[in-house]
Amino acid sequence: MDLVRHLRLFVAVAEHRHFGRAAASLSMAQPPLSQGVQRLERHLGQRLFDRDARRVALTAPGSALLPAARQLLADADALVESSRRWSERRCVRLGLAADLDTLAGSVLAHLVGTGIDVEPVLAGSTELVGRLRDGDLDVVLVRHPVALDGLLTGDVITVSAAVVPDHDDLPLALPPRSHHPAAHDQVVDALLRLGRLAPVHEIASAQERSVRVEAGLACGLRPTLPALPTQEGDVQDGSADLVPLRYRAAVPVISEQRPDLDHAAVVSALHEALR
Repeated sequence: MDLVRHLRLFVAVAEHRHFGRAAASLSMAQPPLSQGVQRLERHLGQRLFDRDARRVALTAPGSALLPAARQLLADADALVESSRRWSERRCVRLGLAADLDTLAGSVLAHLVGTGIDVEPVLAGSTELVGRLRDGDLDVVLVRHPVALDGLLTGDVITVSAAVVPDHDDLPLALPPRSHHPAAHDQVVDALLRLGRLAPVHEIASAQERSVRVEAGLACGLRPTLPALPTQEGDVQDGSADLVPLRYRAAVPVISEQRPDLDHAAVVSALHEALR
C-alpha cells in the first residue's frame, strides 16, 4: 500500500475530527477517504478512530501514531522539495581522465568555485568517451589523442609534467595503456627521448600509483607548469626535461545536449582549471 498517501488521509481526519470536512480539505469524496482509513487500520492492526453518528475521536493507538505520522509526512514533503532543487541545480555529469591524479581535485575545485555543480566520474579516456556517446555523461575531459569523431571538442591543452622522483633506476607508474592507447604511447615515446629506459608499470588505481611514488618504489608524472593551448602535434612544455600530457574536453553534438545545461561554459571552465 501507499503508506504516505494513507497517512495523509489519517492526519486529515485526525485534524478535522470529521470525515466530510477532511475529504473536502483533500479535494476528494468521503467514501474513498473512509475506505483509505479503514485500509490503514487493517494494515497496522489497530483501530485509529472511534466513530459514531455525532463525532470522530482518536483512539489511544491513533493518538500515539499522529505525531509520528506528521513527522513522516513532513520528511516526505522535504524529500520531494529537495529533489526539485537538485534538478534546478543542473548538476553536470562530468567525466575526468583518471590519470589527472593530483590535478583532478584542483579541476573540480575550480568548477565548484565558479558555481558549477558537478557529479564527477573518473575513468579511462576510452570508457569516458563511450559513456558520453551513450548519454551517461554531459562533458568529458580526456587524454589526447583519442577517437572523438561525432562529438564537439575543445582545444587541446598541454600540461607539462616532470618525472618524480628523478631516479632512472625506478620503474614509472602509469595508468594502463587500455585507458588511452595513443596517449599512453606518446608518453612512453617522450620518456624514451629523454633517455629513460626504466620499465613502465601499468597501475589502474591513482591511489596505488601515488602510494608507490611516496614509498620510493616507483616514479610518477607530476604537473609542473601552467597548461598551454597547442596545435595538433605541437609540444609546448617549456623544457626538454618535461613530458607533455595533452587533454581535450568533449561534449555531444548540439542536438543531443541537455537543454538545461550550458555545455560551452563547462568546457571553458575546464580550460581555465587546467591553466
